Amino acid sequence: MPSFAVDSNKQQMIGTGVVEPVFDWIDDGVKRKLSEVQSRNKDTGMPLWAVECVYRSEEWGRASTVSEKVTVGAMNQPSVQPFRPVMFEGLTVSVRVDRRTNAVTCWWSAESISGSDEAKKSAA
Repeated sequence: MPSFAVDSNKQQMIGTGVVEPVFDWIDDGVKRKLSEVQSRNKDTGMPLWAVECVYRSEEWGRASTVSEKVTVGAMNQPSVQPFRPVMFEGLTVSVRVDRRTNAVTCWWSAESISGSDEAKKSAA
């Protein structure tokens, strides 16, 4: 699945104020289901959070508003003001085409939120 770096200064993301933990998936032998264990970044060990954002997208010349969750690692739940811009450090998007529907599916992730304690520590 190809991944692309995204300049957070050029792709404006507006936070909705919704932030929730990301949970691990488990396979119980019959089907996959969500566990009660919060996922962690495999490189940093930070707990993962889903920060809901909206942004403007354009497909085939038609503009629309898209709502996506950006997965970001942070020791504490990030605080995002509703309907305010959110700047991310290390923002990336991974894309694939769903073979059943031919629709493009995106997964957004970031190293941290600019101005957060985690972003300040990694910059030092």
